[in-house]
Amino acid sequence: MTFLGKMLTFFVGFAAFGVMIISMFVYATHKNWREDAEALQASLDKARAQNEQLESQKNSLDSQLNAELEIARQEASKLATEREQLLSQNLLIQKELDQLRQQERTNTAAADSTQRLNEKLTADVDVLRKEIRTEQQARDESFDVTVTATDKLHQAQGELTSLLDRNRQLAQEVANKMALLEDNDIDPNTSPDAVVPKVRGIVSKTQRTAGSQLIEVTVGADDGLKPGHTVEVYRGDRYLGRAEILKTEPDRAVGRILRQFQQGQIEEGDDVATRFRIG
Repeated sequence: MTFLGKMLTFFVGFAAFGVMIISMFVYATHKNWREDAEALQASLDKARAQNEQLESQKNSLDSQLNAELEIARQEASKLATEREQLLSQNLLIQKELDQLRQQERTNTAAADSTQRLNEKLTADVDVLRKEIRTEQQARDESFDVTVTATDKLHQAQGELTSLLDRNRQLAQEVANKMALLEDNDIDPNTSPDAVVPKVRGIVSKTQRTAGSQLIEVTVGADDGLKPGHTVEVYRGDRYLGRAEILKTEPDRAVGRILRQFQQGQIEEGDDVATRFRIG
């Protein structure tokens, strides 16, 4: 057998094998086309029914959509009207805003001016406060001086009143003393040391020493006696002599009998007295 024959034999065998494979696939995929057609017709009928239902729903939805579109158109018209109104209001508001901005600028300028004026006024107030404090301090000092002067004036007036009262009292006392001096024949110009007060007592003791007679009497410094005064000694109506006081104690005094005035013997129990006289 030639090579060509062999090749033909191989191709024939290969083709037979391919036909067998195709036959097997055809058999495996073989269907009942009638049943499929009936199933497809049923599906078509169902789809048509659903389509009619959907068409009805579509028509209903279209009617509803048209109604909603009409409502929407009305709402849009209403909104357009409101928009026009809002635009008009916006223009008015814009004008008012411009006016307010202009007023704000004016107010800002006025505020700046007011601020500068306030700063100036604050500075002036500070100066005035300092001046007021200075004036108040000066016023307080003047008030203190016035109060002090017033107190001194009142004190001086009180002292003057007291002095006037005391002057009247002293004048009255002087008048009384002058009258008393005149009643006792005493010169007002006489020194007080030269005036002997009126006293009465008795001789409580006598003593002779160095040719002189000393007596002790029952009146002393508390009665106004002073060394240098004299007392008269007597017994009843008889005058006995005069004694010069040498020493005084509160309730007694010691005197020396003056011989040139002696007119009798002086003994204990004799009376003594002074009399107002000058010298």
